[in-house]
Amino acid sequence: MTRAVDHGSAQVVGDRLHRAAPPNAWLHVSRAAGNAALGAVHQAAGPLSAQRAPKLDPAKVATAAQQAHASADAAQALSMLRWLTGLPWPMGALVQLQLMAGVQVGVDSSGNPVQAHVFPGQITEVAMVVAGVHGSEQSGVEVAERLLKQLMTTKPYFTVVIVPKLFPGNVDSRAAWEADLARKQSGIAVGKYQQLRDKAGDIGRSSAGQEDPNRQFPDLGKDLDLDRPVDAKGRLIEPSNLALLGLINAFKPSRLVSIHAVKNFTQAGIFADPHPSVRNSQLAQDSDALAIAMAKEAEKRGVHVAGNKRGTAWSSLYPGQDPKKSAEQIKRENAKGRSLGQWGPSQGMTVITVEVGEQYRSNSAVNDPDRAAELEAEAGVIREIFLGPPQATPTPTPAPTPAVPVQPMLVAAAAAGVGNVAATDLAQRFMRYRRGMDGGP
Repeated sequence: MTRAVDHGSAQVVGDRLHRAAPPNAWLHVSRAAGNAALGAVHQAAGPLSAQRAPKLDPAKVATAAQQAHASADAAQALSMLRWLTGLPWPMGALVQLQLMAGVQVGVDSSGNPVQAHVFPGQITEVAMVVAGVHGSEQSGVEVAERLLKQLMTTKPYFTVVIVPKLFPGNVDSRAAWEADLARKQSGIAVGKYQQLRDKAGDIGRSSAGQEDPNRQFPDLGKDLDLDRPVDAKGRLIEPSNLALLGLINAFKPSRLVSIHAVKNFTQAGIFADPHPSVRNSQLAQDSDALAIAMAKEAEKRGVHVAGNKRGTAWSSLYPGQDPKKSAEQIKRENAKGRSLGQWGPSQGMTVITVEVGEQYRSNSAVNDPDRAAELEAEAGVIREIFLGPPQATPTPTPAPTPAVPVQPMLVAAAAAGVGNVAATDLAQRFMRYRRGMDGGP
């Protein structure tokens, strides 16, 4: 991520924590591998940066740059705080509680806070989970929320960063519409819900006056320029996506799952980005295998994954993505901008997209008694397979944990509603202490 400012003592603290961390603390897949994996698509589709960029208001560029820098700093501070969970009990446990409860890392276009939750894992390698990219996809947000609850009592294999509502204002506006519909027409059929949703204009899908939020990423292999935070087509990136890009830069995840929802059940499934029909690379093959493994397990648990089926065969491609035509399809998609699924692998990430069947939550107006179980199962598949240990390799020795059992204490503290203030104060005092040591303010 391109930066043009000196962060003074905060950077010194970061450097010292980086040196103090174990050698494997910053594991991530190399960017070179991702760039090589996407070379074929980049050639076939053509670089978007070559297109004429729109003229931008300098004042708006300056505001976006301030937001980009603020989000980058917040994400970097959050990344440093995770190492404090290793402090002796109870200090480390209090910091861990704060990270699990959520920390603001940015805002959306309306100023609503974007929250990230961090769960230390058995290894320091990071996996990221994102939902609420499209605020209308309420079921995807619920899957992320259910995953949060599961991780409160089950330590993941990867260290996990979860953003359950990337565009919180959009998510909340759609949630309000869904709640109002449930009050007026409880127990309706799915078909009726679809009619009402389409008539209302799919409220919450994107911010007013903005492009598709999943087409606002830099071009392949490009970092975000914090002083001119534009996407591959030269448009200013929304603040929510700036917060996500800041997190990706700070935590360097090796894998990311983006939870969405599709408007029917026949196209629901778990898919690989980049899809391997256009790239014969190890990254593509690994993504393909991971997506299919997740989809097969999801089907066993009653999750809709018809989009992964081609007769009796399994595929990680979205329905309609014929391998012989996928390059042309990607070229058409590129006219809208780069998606997270395209950009992420060029940064060395395995990117998986979960498409939940239909958009409604388990407490919606729709009469679907199996909905809660399905969404819980979807969250379980993400936790056990995507965030779990590799199936084909031995599980490494877990990182040392305090003698006092931390997880039960955290759950009890969270239930009692205490600990967040203490953890925040602890983190602030620690940062002031370190700045004093470094001669900073």
